[in-house]
Amino acid sequence: MSSTLAAPYSMVATASPRLELSGKPFRYAPAQSNMASVGLSQNSKASASPPYDPSRQAGIASSWLGKLKAHYPNLLLHYLAPLIAIALVMQRVYRQASTLSRTRLEQAIDERTQALQLENLRLQEMSHRDPLTGLKNRRFIEEMIAQDLNRVDRSYDATQLRGEGTPSKADLLALIIDIDHFKPINDTYGHLAGDRVLSQVGQRLTTLFRNYDYVVRWGGEEFLVVARFIDRQEINQLAEKVRHAIESMEIELDAKRTIKITASVGAAPYPFSTAQADRISWEQVVHLADIALYQAKTSSRNTWFSYMGSDQLPIPDELQLDPTKIPRIAMVSSKPLSRQSLDLRKAAL
Repeated sequence: MSSTLAAPYSMVATASPRLELSGKPFRYAPAQSNMASVGLSQNSKASASPPYDPSRQAGIASSWLGKLKAHYPNLLLHYLAPLIAIALVMQRVYRQASTLSRTRLEQAIDERTQALQLENLRLQEMSHRDPLTGLKNRRFIEEMIAQDLNRVDRSYDATQLRGEGTPSKADLLALIIDIDHFKPINDTYGHLAGDRVLSQVGQRLTTLFRNYDYVVRWGGEEFLVVARFIDRQEINQLAEKVRHAIESMEIELDAKRTIKITASVGAAPYPFSTAQADRISWEQVVHLADIALYQAKTSSRNTWFSYMGSDQLPIPDELQLDPTKIPRIAMVSSKPLSRQSLDLRKAAL
């Protein structure tokens, strides 16, 4: 019986040759002639299969890669190297795109910031200008005069510490100009004519002073001029210069009509007194210039008055800015009245 079973196994073994990786057939040993040997062979094959081992699988993979490199030495050059180059190029392009995007964003932010700053400056400029005449307004003086006052105070403090007397070109001169008989102009020619008068007077005043002096629409038919960093001795000359310039104007109401006008001027310097520079504030100086204007308006119009402190006239601690008491603390100057004005005054009396 054993011989009859051995023959078929022998036929299977010889009829099914296997090829090696090299292409050569395996050589099988002759089949055993007994069943015991067949069973033993199968048991030995089963016991020869090892269990799953990860390290062994890694070794197999590495050996596979080594064989792949051996058979295809140009694989990295033809496939992996271009892929790596493409990845590096994409990374560089991404970085450049990110940098460009960030630069554009920063540029857009800078442009927007500059636009907002310009808009704020424009709005601030509008808030500091009189819409009718285009001159600076009262708000501008209130916000800007403080730094000028500090500069003047420092100049006087420094010269006093050095014992050099009074500084040169360190004063502020306040001149308030009021157009004479302005209400009859509005009543006779209309408010548009009055606006033309105000605009042309404002333009004329800007031509009389330096570009760093302040020419301000003070309110109504009044203008305030602040001559900056100038000697106080020039106050009367400036007041007369303003009065004469307005008297010489011909105001164009329209293409066919022109009128003549005059103005009154009141003036006072800051500091009001060089001997007591800190005794009277800027607001009080403007008030003194306004009192001087009132005196010019009530005297004859088309004239000017100025008040200036003197070393021989000490300022009391409790100062009352009363028009009747001004001569006690200040030198009063005015435009000499002409012969015609004197005759008119005598006739009025």
